[in-house]
Amino acid sequence: MSEEITKNGESKEEISITINDAFQEYVQQLPKKNKRNSQSDVAKFVRWIGGERFTSSIAPSEIGEYNENFGPKNTSRDLTDRITSTKEFLIFMKKKEYVKLNLATHLRLRKSKVSSKGKSMISSPTIRLTQSGYNEMTKQLASLQKERIKLTAEIQRAAADGDVRENAPLEAARESQGMTLGKIREIEATLKAAVVIDGSKSNSKIVQIGSKLELTDKTSKTSGKYQLVEANEANPLDGKISTVSPLGSAVLGQNVGEEVNVNTPRGNQVYIISKIL
Repeated sequence: MSEEITKNGESKEEISITINDAFQEYVQQLPKKNKRNSQSDVAKFVRWIGGERFTSSIAPSEIGEYNENFGPKNTSRDLTDRITSTKEFLIFMKKKEYVKLNLATHLRLRKSKVSSKGKSMISSPTIRLTQSGYNEMTKQLASLQKERIKLTAEIQRAAADGDVRENAPLEAARESQGMTLGKIREIEATLKAAVVIDGSKSNSKIVQIGSKLELTDKTSKTSGKYQLVEANEANPLDGKISTVSPLGSAVLGQNVGEEVNVNTPRGNQVYIISKIL
């Protein structure tokens, strides 16, 4: 518990426990017929927000952020149930005075356009990723989620340190938070639309997305190994070249043994597709 001074000078105690403890207490009082589904839905929120944190540290902006970032994985009914369960948990914490604000008001079901048959009219484009690229993005997302929680705590500390109009640490933390949230949304959208490809099972004589290949510079006779990937996975330092890059677009769909001309900053370069690995 912590002591808080009210406007009229009186002090009152603010009850604060970990979010995990509040979750366990909430689950215990659920009716048996609702417990299984509600527990699963709320557990996803608890993992996202950070269960080891204290309930008093939850900021309204985080609830709004959660509302914006997750989407339905199966049907709109699943999303509705998940929102409802999480809102009931937030209402429970307010009634128990584990939080000062009614955070449930910041959680709303987003409306989506549907056709007359009830199916979504908006479809996400498919993004093809290699298995290593998918794994790397998953690790990066987990790291960014931890960073988001850290930045939220920094913002709360900085906001308590004085005039928010002239608070450099607060502005810096907010700027970092904005960049982190943007990256989280980008990766989540990519992973949601991703299809993992296996380059080893593709045609061994034609360069396709996911193919690993060896290219030889016709002039210098030097060789290099590359993997052809989509733009969001490209990393030249790791030898992953994008299908939209000059080199990637030149080799895509070509056969082993063929020569390709590539316009580079050094001028026109000719490469031979030595082999597909």
